[in-house]
Amino acid sequence: MKTILDTLQEYTAKAADKQILFDEVSVKGITYRQLNEMSGKIYAWLKSQGIGKEDFVLIRLPRGVKPVIAMIGIWKAGAAWALVEDTYAPERIEYIRNDCGCKNEISVANWEEIMRLEPLEGHEKTDEHDAAYAIYTSGTTGKPKGVLHEFGNLQRAIDSVSVDGRTPFNENDSLATLAPMNFVATVIVILCALNVFCGKNYIVSYETIKNPGALAMFFLKKRITITFLTPSYVRKIGKNTGPFLRMLFVGSEPANDIYLDNVDIINIYASSESGFAVGFFKIDKAYETCPIGWPQVDTKIYLKDENGTDVPQGEMGEICYENPYVRGYINLPEETKKHFKNGLYYSGDLARIDENRNLLILGRLGDMIKINGNRIEPAEIEAAIKEELGIDWCAVRGFDKDGKSFLCAYFTDDMEVDSAVVRKNLLKRLPYYMIPSYFMKIDKIPMKANGKFDRPGLPQPDISDFVSDYVAPSNDVEKTICEGMEKVLKLSKVGVNDDFYELGGDSLSSIELITVCQKSLKSLNAGIVFRGRTPKNIAQIYSESLAECDGDPDELNRMAMGCMHPLTAEQLYMIDYQLYTPNSTMYNLFSLMKLDKDVFAAEQLCEIMENAIKAHPALLTTLHFDSEGNLYQKYTPEIFQKIYPEKVSEFEFDYIRDTLVFPFKIVAGRMYRCRVFETEKALYVYFDVHHSLFDGTSLKVFLNGIKNVFMGMPVEPDYYYLFLKRREDVVHTDFYQECKKYFEDKYDHIEWVSYPKIDHESRENKMGELLVPLGLMEAEMNAMERTYKISRNEFFITVAMLSIAVYNRASDIKISWIYNGREDIQNMTTVGLLFRDLPVALRLKDDDSIRDIFTKVHQQVRDGIKYSCYPYVDINNRVADNEVAYLLYQQNIRDMGGSSDFDIETVDVRQNKAASQTILDMEILDGEEGLQLMIDYAASRYEAESIEKFKDIYVKMSQVLVTHHSQADVTIGEIKKMLFDKKSFFEVIKFYIEESIKVSKGA
Repeated sequence: MKTILDTLQEYTAKAADKQILFDEVSVKGITYRQLNEMSGKIYAWLKSQGIGKEDFVLIRLPRGVKPVIAMIGIWKAGAAWALVEDTYAPERIEYIRNDCGCKNEISVANWEEIMRLEPLEGHEKTDEHDAAYAIYTSGTTGKPKGVLHEFGNLQRAIDSVSVDGRTPFNENDSLATLAPMNFVATVIVILCALNVFCGKNYIVSYETIKNPGALAMFFLKKRITITFLTPSYVRKIGKNTGPFLRMLFVGSEPANDIYLDNVDIINIYASSESGFAVGFFKIDKAYETCPIGWPQVDTKIYLKDENGTDVPQGEMGEICYENPYVRGYINLPEETKKHFKNGLYYSGDLARIDENRNLLILGRLGDMIKINGNRIEPAEIEAAIKEELGIDWCAVRGFDKDGKSFLCAYFTDDMEVDSAVVRKNLLKRLPYYMIPSYFMKIDKIPMKANGKFDRPGLPQPDISDFVSDYVAPSNDVEKTICEGMEKVLKLSKVGVNDDFYELGGDSLSSIELITVCQKSLKSLNAGIVFRGRTPKNIAQIYSESLAECDGDPDELNRMAMGCMHPLTAEQLYMIDYQLYTPNSTMYNLFSLMKLDKDVFAAEQLCEIMENAIKAHPALLTTLHFDSEGNLYQKYTPEIFQKIYPEKVSEFEFDYIRDTLVFPFKIVAGRMYRCRVFETEKALYVYFDVHHSLFDGTSLKVFLNGIKNVFMGMPVEPDYYYLFLKRREDVVHTDFYQECKKYFEDKYDHIEWVSYPKIDHESRENKMGELLVPLGLMEAEMNAMERTYKISRNEFFITVAMLSIAVYNRASDIKISWIYNGREDIQNMTTVGLLFRDLPVALRLKDDDSIRDIFTKVHQQVRDGIKYSCYPYVDINNRVADNEVAYLLYQQNIRDMGGSSDFDIETVDVRQNKAASQTILDMEILDGEEGLQLMIDYAASRYEAESIEKFKDIYVKMSQVLVTHHSQADVTIGEIKKMLFDKKSFFEVIKFYIEESIKVSKGA
């Protein structure tokens, strides 16, 4: 009988140099000759080890072409393989290795050694009933169970997706392998691709698979014609499959409500126990319940009732089918006896035959759960949880709500469960997709009338089930905060002891909370929320702070406007830096807006801008030296300058706009400019302000003020001078000293690396700028945020630090990030430099997981905001002393977002006399063009090539962490071991990223 190995031998003789296997490392492809030689080397090595028929070999290689080569080499030796993904927990890998009795292992540790051997030609003759491979799936026994397939199933897999005896693939096809390497679907795709003369098979990385946009681009670039996807992924990408895809196989879950008129979609039904497509159905329309068709191979298939009797036509029964090339479950005779009876496999899937003689799957006889296409037996999870918690009973149920699949674990013991700790420990035993999202105590186990456990009777989790024992508010302040949390977090009831952040709150929702509560609690701020966390504590801190505030905010602001005020630490930092290059425009924040003359009149526009400027005291502020040489600021409304329209031609304006940006006079000078131009085509408004009096959030506040003036509405009150007074007053409080101690204890006395290593020592401030797209999809970012329960800002802070660690080969990293500082409700409508520079640091260790790192950053961001009244970064990091790179997450400051109501268009302006603001900063611009990375750096200290290299690391790091969040819980030490046993985390990541960059550039 001709085998797949005979076919490959024929193809090698016909077209030895034809590329057939590709991945993101082997971008030029593995040829028939190379596949034959490399698999022949594995054959030679196995034979030298005495491995042959009925022996198992473990494949433990990174996803790509190498596992496929290993499969072929093992089959050449007449042996069988079991394959483990590099995302598996070490305990699971060890169990599989021992369970199938692996005689040896092919991994990155011995791959190079094997590849130095001379290849052995030919292959061992095998019988169709010799062991070929084992697929391990979730087990009802609490452990993974291995299904042993024989060589006869290899040709059967190919035939099962053939039409009229002919494979649907041809020599012009390019296949994309997307499923995990140890899935039956992958085995079928690999076998079919190798059985087609000169067809191409691309083993696609998880990084690309998990990014729908990147996958669509991959399909386009590689001209993919055939692939396999889960129906849920098809729904996600819609019709974005590219012009070349002609055939799409779907399976692993119901294919309901999917149809593409330009692609043949084949719904296949297979399982770990089949090894071939038992069902084959070409989808001709969107079905509410999509059929799975009928086998394409000669297979006896039946629908049976619980007594093993065939059910009548049209009635529901369990799918049972013949498969003579599967022996059953390894080392599980009772399980094998239960499911493999009288030459049939009892699948547990319930189905009926429709009027067109097609099989329809209607449900599951047992308890198996499908989570995003992954088959899960609750027993395996339950066994792990029982061991972790030391309990006797536990149950797991799967849910699918609003298109999201998740698991909930239930227990009856009276105990406190720290779900975060339990999840972390479970990841050492279970794959990420088997970790429950919720842990829920129930009073009694639901039972059916016949006395059996009723799994569907387990209650669906609700977030309100995870709040503390309810304690009602005891006063009006607590009541307002409880009701505010209920509204912001969309909860039915919040008690005074419920933690805002454990219930799902974050820095953004804290702002929403104080906005909701502002009518009753005018002085509530985000700092109080961060410090208090629960309504009871927030109310107490709020009441204490209220006792310290005397007077009406409007009156206090007016009084503060009549006094001189020292510069804040942030302002001093900017002015000091500016004075190193006094004639530069490094801190000019400028915008040029183009407006429709049919909407605005020039004189009207001048008046609007005048009123908006007058409404914000920071714009009418000047800086002066006192008698001791210290800088102070004061409100000087007399510097206001009336605005007149300047009529010029479009030709003249093209010249003028290149001269608009020039340095401000820092001392005693007006620190803003506004000009209105009228040409024959449009109106133009130029606005420029020094950064020491204006930040990114101020731009949005200022634009909203312009809109209010235009609409005839009052501009919201601006409390800039009250803000200054409060920052001055807080210095004299005990809490300020507490904040100072927090930062010094946490960040002092450690030699941190705080920016990418410089190329040249220089005091010049020559500016360099680099802007690149990050290539991150919104859906993937959202998924990452949900997975790790971190904010987008925290994600990019983490990426920045890891990128510096890689670039510098350092383990102790500290940078700063920008917190907008608008804690008080009054400051939401205030223009000024209100932000705080806050530190965050990592000391990378081998036992940290990626989740651990995100958690550390998340906690430091929270604590930084809590203690932000002490300006640690700006006090400790002077220009000539100890600079720190920073990460700023914001919408593009030059993008006039929020002005769409006016039909405003932004116009590029040349920045004359530009200079770098810092040694290096990373800004994430989140706007209409997607997420972008902007790096501002001192070009006198960095070569452009160095910044390009750092940029590549940052971009790739962000893409790796977003699209590999399913694998990210592996510890740094485990990553190290998997990737050539590198010495430290940054070496491992550096290797991985550099290889990825090489591949992307090679492609």
